Amino acid sequence: MRKLTFVLLSFTIAMVLYCCNEASTANGINLKFNLQKGDHFLYSIGMDMHARQQVMGKDMDVNTKMDIGYTFDVTGDSAGWKKVNATISKIAMNMDAGGMQIKFDSDNPSATDSTSPMGKIGQVFGAMKGGQFGFTINEKGEVGTVTGIRDMMEHALSTLGNPTTSAAMMAGLSKSFDENQFKENLQQSFGIYPDKAIKPGDSWHKTMNVNNAGIIMKTDNTYTLESVENNNAQIKMTSKISSVSDSTQLMGTQMDMDGTMDGTMQFDIATGMPIKGVNNMQLNMKVKNQGTEMPMNMSLTLNISGKKL
Repeated sequence: MRKLTFVLLSFTIAMVLYCCNEASTANGINLKFNLQKGDHFLYSIGMDMHARQQVMGKDMDVNTKMDIGYTFDVTGDSAGWKKVNATISKIAMNMDAGGMQIKFDSDNPSATDSTSPMGKIGQVFGAMKGGQFGFTINEKGEVGTVTGIRDMMEHALSTLGNPTTSAAMMAGLSKSFDENQFKENLQQSFGIYPDKAIKPGDSWHKTMNVNNAGIIMKTDNTYTLESVENNNAQIKMTSKISSVSDSTQLMGTQMDMDGTMDGTMQFDIATGMPIKGVNNMQLNMKVKNQGTEMPMNMSLTLNISGKKL
């Protein structure tokens, strides 16, 4: 049970971890990553996930709420690549998986459960507040390099005060927190930008393979510019989600999935950054572990907000 809960946690975090120059509407708008050197941008994600899984013939509900806040600081611009320093300004989670609970809030450390084995995970994530990592990105939303993830995790794990426990947990979390994983998640977040000027009513498509904590998903995304008002672009998104190949495995657990996601996002045209959005995901999964097949249904709502500081 604990192993399956940890698999779900890794997937959740990775999901979590799941936006221009101004022009006239008549001529179309150029939507692109356009934060300038010296800019500061606050980016927040709130997630509400409900999953139901059959375990040994019985239904198990997993309910998770998670909030993560980042501050992006553009520290350089060279040859078309922006250098961005990201700081985690807030991280909180409340997860209940069949009676196993993880609670932590970086803004309220006294509410964090740090006594149980699962609570130790909460203690580590709570210690990630103030953690920093860096990445490079161009105006197309293509991510070049990601640095500092492992150092950030090792610092957070050091709060446990037990090298053996820290090493074991680092090995377990390595698929969720490494440079390649973050690069793919950042690419998914910023890979929305079209490759040409767009007008209201125009649609464009993006297909991505995303490795979320070892779980490989294919997303076929369609974006439509619905309107432009007050230098903001309203974009509608629909996605089809499927497994890559026949299945994918994480910690000995095999997962097959299919699903959909839809929502709307509002972008600031000048910076190309999201300022408000809601996305809803529905996933149907088959989880196989030690010869046992367990169907699982998941619904997930993401609320995204951002603002230039």
